[in-house]
Amino acid sequence: MLSLLLALTLDASAQTPAATNMQRMGPVSSEHTGGNFGMGIAVGAPTGVTGKLWLEDWTSIQFSFGGALGQYNDVGATADYLFQFRPFDVGDPEVSVQVHIGPGVHLGGNTEAGLTGRWLVGPRGVGGFSIMKRDMPFDLYMEIAPTIYLVDGAGWSMNGQIGLRHYM
Repeated sequence: MLSLLLALTLDASAQTPAATNMQRMGPVSSEHTGGNFGMGIAVGAPTGVTGKLWLEDWTSIQFSFGGALGQYNDVGATADYLFQFRPFDVGDPEVSVQVHIGPGVHLGGNTEAGLTGRWLVGPRGVGGFSIMKRDMPFDLYMEIAPTIYLVDGAGWSMNGQIGLRHYM
């Protein structure tokens, strides 16, 4: 599986200093202005603050922290290691659509009963995409993340987020 991911990323392109044009070949990290670190807001699981740090041309770490919409005292946090690649050309040299997949972890709970409330911890798999426009230090992303809870009660959930990050 890892060799398939690496083979797909060899034809990739993504984020850091803006490239003169967005082609399907080359590093994915070169397609936005701004730095390697982005912060923003996200709606989903969890709703709150999101961040992303580019490690190399095709890999990054993202995180989020917040709560669940409509659930009082609910908190959650995620951390993911992502592989970024561009499997297709959108036809506009000013716009880039990058796909990301990778493993992560989710910690969530409800503090209604104080720190002794129910806390769920487990691994998750993340898949999604980001849309970027050349010369703009933003990305708009959407992702889905099936999660298996192993601590404080076995179970699973299907999480997701839509968010916007600004790169500094």
